[in-house]
Amino acid sequence: MIKPSIKEIVIVEGKTDTKKLQSLFNVQTIETNGSYLSKQTISLIKQVANKQGVILFLDPDGPGESIRRKLENTLTNFKQAFIIKNKCAKKIGVAEATNQQIINALKEISTFSKSKETLSWEEYVSLDLNTKIKRKKLADMLMISESNNKQLFKRLNMLQLTLKNIKEL
Repeated sequence: MIKPSIKEIVIVEGKTDTKKLQSLFNVQTIETNGSYLSKQTISLIKQVANKQGVILFLDPDGPGESIRRKLENTLTNFKQAFIIKNKCAKKIGVAEATNQQIINALKEISTFSKSKETLSWEEYVSLDLNTKIKRKKLADMLMISESNNKQLFKRLNMLQLTLKNIKEL
């Protein structure tokens, strides 16, 4: 069986994530080695992002979100794939996900850009996303990870979504 190729470099947390992805795809990865993200690794990721492109594919847990935020603040253009956390699962990440969950996540990649703000804070507030349940519902529809108001606002802008786009969802 010929494995599909991923042209971007996929940023993952560890070796087991790399092994899982390489069992399904022809893919190169950069491992962050868990929640520790060195200056050298950040520099390498920035260089690769500018030349080949990167996909952030990190676990939907505290350490994964911490790495995601650091890289979102560092990179200008990048893509992200998300494993949606299931209420039943104790631990879900790239290594623990089923093959189908990984394939689905990589089919639903979101492109993030810091080029301009498409949604003002006032417009965001008008969406009334004042509960975790409402924010999770929107995040699930967009195939992104759950987040607090500040992070969701930032991600909606990085996705270049407008108030109209969000209301249509």
